[in-house]
Amino acid sequence: MSGRAAAAITEADLVAYVDDRLSTERRADVEAHLVLNAEDAARVAAWQQQADDLRAHFSRESDEPVPAEMAALFAAQRPSVLGPVLRIAAVLALVLLGAGAGWYGRGAFTPAGVVAALPQEATRAHLVYSREVLHPVEVTAKEEQHLVAWLSKRLGTTLKVPSLSGQGFGLVGGRLLPASSGNHTAAQFMYENRQGQRLTLYVRSGESGGDTSFRFTGEGNAVAFYWIEDGFGYALTSETGRDALLPVARSVYEQLTR
Repeated sequence: MSGRAAAAITEADLVAYVDDRLSTERRADVEAHLVLNAEDAARVAAWQQQADDLRAHFSRESDEPVPAEMAALFAAQRPSVLGPVLRIAAVLALVLLGAGAGWYGRGAFTPAGVVAALPQEATRAHLVYSREVLHPVEVTAKEEQHLVAWLSKRLGTTLKVPSLSGQGFGLVGGRLLPASSGNHTAAQFMYENRQGQRLTLYVRSGESGGDTSFRFTGEGNAVAFYWIEDGFGYALTSETGRDALLPVARSVYEQLTR
């Protein structure tokens, strides 16, 4: 620790963090703040997802050359013009995406945005907390019984904590997180192997619609397997790659759906 006193984190800092416009030191300040402030972490995750959704929505057009006049305008006015334009466009894109409906197995129709938000929220939480050294969890595995009882009460169900010792991962602990569905509550359980690789199991309450099948998604280096069962959403996330995560995800799925 350098002993440097960090200035208070402002909304401008959070926006700059999402836009990757911070210095290394200030970025570290913001990340430390996000670890300790779940509400701001959720806001940042939502903004990052908006940006990702916007890029995905317009990916086909992204390879087309930008007129020189427009590129110069945006380059000159990025802080005052481009940020708001992108945020407005992202909101419009999300509205369009959320208005659609998709087929999600077992004869149930569920709004596409609702299911999509599950692995996205899980991934954002994973990326924030799995990289934390000092405070990766709120309650450690040494207090597993208390951890499970506490999170079960908050989510309104009896939670199971899968054993992943057969896959080489031990439980680190867990934490309570905000969520966008149901009673706005989610739980995160973190696991780690001897190489220091971490997995997180995200459980979200209040899922609407029917159950879904076992699904896969990837976002950058992070990948996730997820599903919905009896009104609860589950997502197992890691940065180990799909092939490495698949057998672990199968074990989790089987233990939780018995």
